[in-house]
Amino acid sequence: MEKQHKTQLMGHIVAGYPHFELSLNAALGIAKAGASYLEVQFPFSDPNADGIVIEEACNKSIEEGFSVAKGFELLSALSTHFREDSLPTKLIIMTYGNIIFRYGVESFVKKAKECGVWGLIVPDLPIESDESLRVLAKKHKLAIISLITPNTPPKRMTKLAKISDEIVYVVARAGITGDKTHLNTALFEYIECVKKHCQKPIALGFGINSYEQVALLEGKVDIVVAGSYFVRYISTLAAQANLTPQDYAQKLQAYTQALMGWEQEKQADS
Repeated sequence: MEKQHKTQLMGHIVAGYPHFELSLNAALGIAKAGASYLEVQFPFSDPNADGIVIEEACNKSIEEGFSVAKGFELLSALSTHFREDSLPTKLIIMTYGNIIFRYGVESFVKKAKECGVWGLIVPDLPIESDESLRVLAKKHKLAIISLITPNTPPKRMTKLAKISDEIVYVVARAGITGDKTHLNTALFEYIECVKKHCQKPIALGFGINSYEQVALLEGKVDIVVAGSYFVRYISTLAAQANLTPQDYAQKLQAYTQALMGWEQEKQADS
């Protein structure tokens, strides 16, 4: 029987980076390694939370002709592969409010659901003015995941946790993605504070880049989120000649296992 991992993973790719087929296979590699969730970022020209690694990947994807329609095409293809391979990975769209509003809120939600998407993360969308996104998502049975940051007051933590669907995304530190997060007493106290106001599984993200960090978070959070860790590696692979889409899938699978220590578990059990 396959070992059940205590700490789950939410992986992350940028749709269409470096190309459609390669982003598809990178995503498949992360899912095949055992990721419980996969964020597929729809690139936006003016992000407010992305670090340089993800921002450059988004810009490259846009230069390559990314469109919302192509993003949904990618998600539909992933959903089909997941069904065929019996992969339980839940697909999440991560994007910014302007993309959803321009497409049409209900149209975006309906299309996402049709493409096999489980949930949405929209970091710049306040709950007080979401253009009925949460109401429409509930209507179409699509999860909306709330974000809690170090600057979120306790009372608002409770509110955000209550309306978040199934899980809550906890931002490990102030700033942008990509920089290393130091796992120190202050961070662990912050996590405990969130737990007091949140009865749902916690997904901790921003700056998770090593197995050592994941090991230290064991038992403290339910899910670790790795974004720049994957996009940076995909950028490295993109610079190599003669790699096939299948190479991307295999390399991302191994890279995912290394982050989570799952390869070590296999060796220990053998």
